[in-house]
Amino acid sequence: MFEQRNFEAAKKLLLTISKSNAEYPEAQYYLGRIAVEEKKYDLSVEKFEKAIEANPRVVEYHNWLGVMYGVVAMNANALKQAYLTPKIKNEFEKAAAIDPDNLQTQWGLINYYVKAPGFLGGSWEKAPASADVISPLDKAQGLRAFAFVHTAQNKMELAEEELTAAIRQAPGNREYIFAPAQFYADQKKYDKAFGLYEGVIKKYPKDLVAAFHPGHVSARSGLQFEKGIECLSRYLIYTPKPNEPAHCDANFCLAIIYEKKGDTILARKYYETSLQLYPGMKEAKEGLERVN
Repeated sequence: MFEQRNFEAAKKLLLTISKSNAEYPEAQYYLGRIAVEEKKYDLSVEKFEKAIEANPRVVEYHNWLGVMYGVVAMNANALKQAYLTPKIKNEFEKAAAIDPDNLQTQWGLINYYVKAPGFLGGSWEKAPASADVISPLDKAQGLRAFAFVHTAQNKMELAEEELTAAIRQAPGNREYIFAPAQFYADQKKYDKAFGLYEGVIKKYPKDLVAAFHPGHVSARSGLQFEKGIECLSRYLIYTPKPNEPAHCDANFCLAIIYEKKGDTILARKYYETSLQLYPGMKEAKEGLERVN
């Protein structure tokens, strides 16, 4: 039911599992995952904490709690951020103590070491060390990890070389094409980003997740509006799986495109749909205020 995004039915079953049941930790974990999908981030933290309290030896529980501490911290005041930031590192370090070869754990540590200030444990020395752990386990992932670190250090040419090398290591994996496309979009090299995404769409025309990304770049860049509208409209036919872009995000991108085109009626429609799907989306509320 979770994989089919039937979250209400999944919750009804999960909530029947009591603390005395051996499946209680997993039930709390999936309730946390559902809360993430529903963008109830504080609730997700509560559920992941309960899962760990019941079974502290599962790496995935710590990984998700570390990620969600970070998500909550991004939207918190300075005092709460100072409280949460060390907890992010703590969860990924606990996960690494259980399984140092877990790729998501090492990615979590890399993100932390790159983004956190030094006095809270950020480290340019430890970030490459985690990439070194990834490389022998998965060469392409290792190249992406080093590219992430080098991008943060503004070593753009080196990062670009590593992202290109990762594609050669895993030529059939769209993940390694999406990564440099995102890199180019961040550098405002939008033509290169569009080119990579369109290459995936041509090769895998039924891959509707790939269709979301040119639409996102179109909304962000103010370019290729018709292509963006076409791609996002196709994506809205698709039912996203967990961890894939949600329909609220696709509607939000369409709203931005129509706003930039000067069509306030359609912009209003898509902002309103975004808010119906995710009432807490601050950016959609701000967009709706602009076009009303």
